[in-house]
Amino acid sequence: MKSKITLTLAFLFIILKAEAQTPSINEAKSAVFTNSLSYQKDWKSFIDGRIKIIEEEKKSLATSLPSKKTETEKLDVSLKIMEKDQKIDSLRNSLENLRRDDAYQVYDDYYSEVIERKNDSINMYFTVIKNQKGKLNLKALDSINGLINKKKAEREKELQERNERLASLDKFDWVLPTLARSNRKKFFHDMYSNNVDKPILLNSFALNSNSDATSVQNEIVTDNMWAVRVTFGSVLSISSGAKNTAETPQEVAAKDKYKAEQEALSRLVNGGGNFYLELLLPLFSTNQSNGDQITSYSYANVKGAMDLKDLSSNVDTSTANGSVGVNSYLGISSDNKRFNFFLQGNMNYTLGNNGFYQNLGLSHEKAFLNGKVITGVTILNKFRLSAIITAFGSDEKIRSNKVTVGVQILP
Repeated sequence: MKSKITLTLAFLFIILKAEAQTPSINEAKSAVFTNSLSYQKDWKSFIDGRIKIIEEEKKSLATSLPSKKTETEKLDVSLKIMEKDQKIDSLRNSLENLRRDDAYQVYDDYYSEVIERKNDSINMYFTVIKNQKGKLNLKALDSINGLINKKKAEREKELQERNERLASLDKFDWVLPTLARSNRKKFFHDMYSNNVDKPILLNSFALNSNSDATSVQNEIVTDNMWAVRVTFGSVLSISSGAKNTAETPQEVAAKDKYKAEQEALSRLVNGGGNFYLELLLPLFSTNQSNGDQITSYSYANVKGAMDLKDLSSNVDTSTANGSVGVNSYLGISSDNKRFNFFLQGNMNYTLGNNGFYQNLGLSHEKAFLNGKVITGVTILNKFRLSAIITAFGSDEKIRSNKVTVGVQILP
């Protein structure tokens, strides 16, 4: 009992000292498109920039007007100025009436113009090489080719930026939502509420406890790599139960064995081991527009984990294990997303070395199937209460109907 209290106090101290990131699904933090203040700010900045550019172009046309000699030339310039005025009015109107279709068209037009200018520059350099064939020395050719490669790199960057920008306004695919590169930033941001521009350190901590053991799980580092999410985390566990001086040596040995098995099971259920590395590939999701109240999400995962004897009481040897599995999540949010009720389950095929099987006390020391079902609620996007209502598996030692209660503080 004393060890459980100590672990709980340590957990509370850590979460008060660390600014955390969400270590698991938190789609309730997604905002409806028109209510997204961050998006509105980004949109206003973009439109203001476009208006400024067009006003400069309009000013340049007005300056050139007196130099035009014929009425036809003057009329042509005047018409161009009128077109600029209409475009400015249209952009200002889009600020007052924020609509997804308008944003999509404006962004598409802007990036099309930028990319077209890059293509014109590339074609111009190729024309120079063609027209000066035989006249350019090696140094000049290298210089021009360097400029061509630079423009091509800039064009690719603009293409990627355009695709990501347009994807953020549209709906990502239901099946394999991160397969398309342009969808990844939106998906990982919406589903996990994390910043995809840099690795996330010291995410957050989750405390899980039942009558047999208490564990603290921490996702230490997470990042996104191509279509997958990568996580490195840790799990520390302590078994429950007070010592009884009247017990016989046989009873003490039996109790120690039971404690070791419960600690090992707690680590397996809550992460896999003292340290684990996990790769996650989204398979299916219905989270389509940042405003859906019902979200279904499934993903595949590959995980490697290890237990270290110096970090686990009642463990005599370090062990290693690996697993592949499928996870499913269903979330239902209230109208203003102050409450998010969820149900989550997984199924894994797990294998490990002999020490891993022995620590669990398995009847048969071989690979096995295991999984769990979790339910809970997230309140105000800050506090999450959850319960592992069942842990199941192909071996009776990894089955448990004892409810494991968890608490988590989100950023």
